[in-house]
Amino acid sequence: MERTLFVFEGEKVEPNYFNSLAKVFFSGEESNILVCFQNDIYELYKAIVKDEDLDPFEIIKELNSVAKKQESLAGLRRDQISQIYLFFDMEPCDNLYSDEKLCKMLELFDNETENGKLFISYPMVEALRDIDKHEDYLALTVDVSRCKGKIYKGLSSQRGNPKYRDAKKIDKLLWQGLVDVNMRKANGIVSGKYGITTRVSQPSIASTQINNYLPNGEVAVLSAFPIFLADYFGQKVYEL
Repeated sequence: MERTLFVFEGEKVEPNYFNSLAKVFFSGEESNILVCFQNDIYELYKAIVKDEDLDPFEIIKELNSVAKKQESLAGLRRDQISQIYLFFDMEPCDNLYSDEKLCKMLELFDNETENGKLFISYPMVEALRDIDKHEDYLALTVDVSRCKGKIYKGLSSQRGNPKYRDAKKIDKLLWQGLVDVNMRKANGIVSGKYGITTRVSQPSIASTQINNYLPNGEVAVLSAFPIFLADYFGQKVYEL
């Protein structure tokens, strides 16, 4: 049986949100394997540049002591995995962050059937709850100075609608709404057209954040999970 591997930066928030969307959109599928990397994307970058010939799948297993002990992953070979999806945070305040590293990682992880496909949350996973009214969210940004972990987590909890805080309570209708508004925003960020929901590449989102938002000391808030759903299902996500 071929399996799909989902790799998360954190061990709590990301899996909680993913389990919520999986319950709605992947019900009955038992081939999914979830693993928490327990470190940020820039630590993964550091390991990859040391040996660019090394399989990223093996690096992910080796760098995470928990993953090595995870029964569903420990004995798994790369050829037994059909797709790999990775979910990490931009975290512009990280000591190891650089525009070049972020772009290089998106270039490397650009295909789910090869090295894997990377989805970035801006500035971090809590962007999913940093939403109150959808129309206001389209223009929502956060100052880079407030993108530090504890600061942004508190900010997103304070200004976001409570219905998005508890992952278990996000039902199909709410998820579909999140897909719609995040896709509209992704298109708006890249092309200025906030009324459309066509697929937007991860590198183009990162490039626009870097060139148009960071110079102004801000990041456009955007969540990776709704973008993933739109990428995976296309327009069918609204019909499921």
